[in-house]
Amino acid sequence: MKQRYFKFYLFVILSGCLVNGSYSQCATTNFAGNFTQNTSAFLSGIYIVAGTFYVPAGVTIFVQPFATGSCGKFEVHANKIIIEGIINGDFAGYSGGAGGSGGIAVTSLTGDVVALNTCSNADLTGQVTVQGGKGGITGNGVGGGICGGNGSDGSGPKQQCLSTDEAGMIGSGGGGGGGGGGSYGGIASYGGDGGDGTDFYQATTVNVSTGFVVVAGPGGLGGVAGLPYGTAAGTDIELGAGGAGGGGGARSFDVGLTGNEGGAGGGMVKLFATDTIKVSGTVTVNGKNGQTGGDGGNGGQSPKCCTDPCDDCGETTLSCGAGGGGGAGGGSGGGIYIETQNYASITGTLSSKGGNGGVGGLKGMGASCAYTGGVFCGNDQTIVSGDGDAGKKGGGGSGGRIKIFSPDCFNSIITPVNIISGGTGVDSASAGTYFLGCLTTTIDELSYHTFDLVVYPNPAQNEIVLKFKNNILANSVGCFIIYDISGREIKQVVCKLNQDSEQTIIISDLSKGIYTIYLTAEGKKLHQKFIKN
Repeated sequence: MKQRYFKFYLFVILSGCLVNGSYSQCATTNFAGNFTQNTSAFLSGIYIVAGTFYVPAGVTIFVQPFATGSCGKFEVHANKIIIEGIINGDFAGYSGGAGGSGGIAVTSLTGDVVALNTCSNADLTGQVTVQGGKGGITGNGVGGGICGGNGSDGSGPKQQCLSTDEAGMIGSGGGGGGGGGGSYGGIASYGGDGGDGTDFYQATTVNVSTGFVVVAGPGGLGGVAGLPYGTAAGTDIELGAGGAGGGGGARSFDVGLTGNEGGAGGGMVKLFATDTIKVSGTVTVNGKNGQTGGDGGNGGQSPKCCTDPCDDCGETTLSCGAGGGGGAGGGSGGGIYIETQNYASITGTLSSKGGNGGVGGLKGMGASCAYTGGVFCGNDQTIVSGDGDAGKKGGGGSGGRIKIFSPDCFNSIITPVNIISGGTGVDSASAGTYFLGCLTTTIDELSYHTFDLVVYPNPAQNEIVLKFKNNILANSVGCFIIYDISGREIKQVVCKLNQDSEQTIIISDLSKGIYTIYLTAEGKKLHQKFIKN
């Protein structure tokens, strides 16, 4: 559905901060003439090209990831831009959080830590606690997925040698909660819970100690999704956010395994042409899938600990299988920004989809004991400890943002294949946003465009010439204010366009780079970009 948005017609698919950290090592590179990337390579930063920037078919530019000390973005400002090959910014955005540690520790209120896997104070009652898994680390970026909670510990009584021996049974701990997905253009999904430990067991003709209660630790709660950031229709564009790390598996007889990393967000690609832009190839900034949660530790059995000749199942301590950690969250899709000040032909594929949540860690398996010792030592004894639960999936990352700006969509060809879907997990994340902004020529908006600025030559070296596109003289104008790419004011110049048809401004004192010049004319704030070579 079309909707008026200031001077643009807006086409948006919506499903719904400041970015954490700053871009690192995002250098600016200037080229006086044309630039053709003839071979596939890793690139990042800002490229200012006076002529044509060209990526031929068969060539892929890989955006260097933020996680490797790069800035995670690839930005081109040129007179003309032609993309027939591929710009691949997949997984180049903010990194996912690290996975939570698995349960390792064994403690005891009665000093019987070793009773889990060997004999300790065989004739006395005792207690053993096994550690739950930990939740992972929150993903990076403003919309980073939130980490899951820690799993709880499990515990129970050890064996005890009596006139009728009593087996020990250690309940298992719960796995750490799964990571929430990263959000950018939409809302990611929450992470699944860590797998529960268990206190379940079955015993036939054998007693289990009642000195302490068999306790199961529940799994940690899954982490919530990060918050969307940025705008659907503004000129801002950002990296995608990372998913939270997966939960660690809980401890039992065996230790729990560490959860794995959340998915990185997609990178950022920005293409700005002062004349023509043609994209028949592919630009992709997809988020990465989250990895798996840590496996829960398997249950086990201690040696037979009593001195009588029977060696029945009442002489051993069994432990239950532990809960697995929830999976890691997927990274969100990144940002694609395409703008031309003249003509656009965009028929290729633009993809900014979220990564899927990782699979939960495997459940720990229980243990068993069977014994047939005859009439005096017990007959047909069996005891089986229960399995823990597997962790649930991590949260899916949301789709990112794709924005296209053209002054004349009617005469341009703008029919890209847009992919902005969210990833799957415990639940599906929402899609990102796609925006097409076109200058309008409706009667009620003509007055707005009366004072459209023209800046030439662009790029320029020593001076630029400014005039109103429609060759009019304004009744009143303010001063020209020039800002650099970071938004810092560089200089002011008195405007004379209410007296002359055009005005020359000296820019030889400016450093090479991208600038924006602003002017207020009859209450309307106008701006235009230019490149200083």
